[in-house]
Amino acid sequence: MRIKFRFCWVFLALWVTGPVIADDHKAPDMVDSWVMVVKDGHTENFEKALKEHLKYRAKKGDTRVWKTYEPIIGDDLNHYVIRHCCSTYAAMDDYRNWTQKSKTGDHWNDNVDEHVAEYRHHLIRVDMKNSHWPEDDSSYELFGVTTWDAKSGRAAAISSSKAALSEAAKSGDWPRYWSWSTQITGEGGLMLVSPYSNYADMETPGDGFAAFLAEQVGQEKAGMMLSSFSENFHGSEFSVYRLNRELSMKE
Repeated sequence: MRIKFRFCWVFLALWVTGPVIADDHKAPDMVDSWVMVVKDGHTENFEKALKEHLKYRAKKGDTRVWKTYEPIIGDDLNHYVIRHCCSTYAAMDDYRNWTQKSKTGDHWNDNVDEHVAEYRHHLIRVDMKNSHWPEDDSSYELFGVTTWDAKSGRAAAISSSKAALSEAAKSGDWPRYWSWSTQITGEGGLMLVSPYSNYADMETPGDGFAAFLAEQVGQEKAGMMLSSFSENFHGSEFSVYRLNRELSMKE
């Protein structure tokens, strides 16, 4: 989804910062995510234009399945998230060449861009090893997203704490699916996503994860594990997004 010149610096930044965020992972684990704020009064026209643009991409043989999400709970509700999971840095080169040949950027600029007030483009790396996600997630409509603001220099400690909590959740059969990911562009941040079929599905299992963890490893160790994790962050926020199937491409 290449946009007009004023946004080309985003793409340039992604390519020139390659050595800083070099790809040591071969399996597809990279999410390509666009955040778009629509101009006031343009929502209906934006959605109509987006639908037509996605049809155009499909007709041109787009190999990615772009999905659109809208925030329904949280502090910032004035945007759409259009994203694809998952790819690799190497695959992004081929995809960039395809977008140029198929002129999807021109189509976007001619039909959709006039309705958008602001763009943000991010790459997000999914931690496949420590996540527990269903093979078929087609029944899920809602997605709870917790985002943590990490303290500087805590990457190793976060990785260790995250792995320990995930292992306990997996070994004890915590009755939730989850996905860890890290935004590696922009301000960054650690994210934990859980899928829900509906609002009722959002009800906390049992007495919550802290009680579950205490049953697995004991009260004292559970407290230490949770403290070791939380002390790596300035704070967190929680939002819920709804998958808009009408504004998404089919698998």
